[in-house]
Amino acid sequence: MNLRHFNLNLLVVFEAMMSQRSTTRAGQILGLSQSAISNSLAQLRLAFDDQLFVRHKNEMVPTQRAYEIAGSVSQALAQIRALTGEVQTFDPATSERTFRIGMNDYSAFVLLGGIVEHVRAQSSTIKICVHNIGNDTIHQAIDSDDADLCIAFDERDDPQHETQVLFEDEWVCASQGAGRGPLSLADYLEANHVVIGTGLGNHVDRLLKTMNLERVNRVSLPFCLAAPVLVEGSDLMLTLPRRLAHEFSRGRKIDIRRLPFRTHGFPVSMVWHSRRNDDAGLTWLRNLIASTTLEESLLNVA
Repeated sequence: MNLRHFNLNLLVVFEAMMSQRSTTRAGQILGLSQSAISNSLAQLRLAFDDQLFVRHKNEMVPTQRAYEIAGSVSQALAQIRALTGEVQTFDPATSERTFRIGMNDYSAFVLLGGIVEHVRAQSSTIKICVHNIGNDTIHQAIDSDDADLCIAFDERDDPQHETQVLFEDEWVCASQGAGRGPLSLADYLEANHVVIGTGLGNHVDRLLKTMNLERVNRVSLPFCLAAPVLVEGSDLMLTLPRRLAHEFSRGRKIDIRRLPFRTHGFPVSMVWHSRRNDDAGLTWLRNLIASTTLEESLLNVA
């Protein structure tokens, strides 16, 4: 590639395509027509001798080469913006940007409603695209730019990724009924349980095993949405995070009680790539999510 003949503005188009996965949406956030984006994409393909983005269903999916150069492009643009004194601005009221948030069913169930409500309060044009990303694939999704940020239980540190703890959750027990007294260990162990996981056992059973204890697991579910129906209509108990239990119990005859043994809670964090620290739109979204979860945490305490 001859840099004398390379238009650096093409890198801005590349960056927009990586985040938006659409020539139309990339054009919207850059103020360019779709044809101008397509023309820039053709020049990028010629310069890098690669398709860079290929159509799959309704998305322009990055190629392996695009993923390889994405980090370097973002860093180069950040340095150029710092050198020229360019300050990114973001106005949610006029933005038509699509934000991609990686979540699992737990984080989506307890947080997404509040996030969408606060986004909609500030903008009628911003779009939210939620990607199903588990705790074990957070960093892969961030590195490959499959999500702008992820919200999940993050156990791994990555020096290139930023992490902000949103709140901490704890484990509780849900069962049919309301207003019961404290749950005893004997009652817990003798009860029939429904387990959320891939088999008839999970982290709770591993913890009980360290205490030479065992509970009776009758049903397992690979997802959580059917669990409250089972609990409300049977004698089954369910051990789950408190925030999820709080949402599940709305309008249902489900009793939420503390576990009769000590367990470790877990932090729920927001994770994003450090190369996106200067992204004004993403900074706005991160601040909105942080304030939303803080507000909901105060309500839960109350």
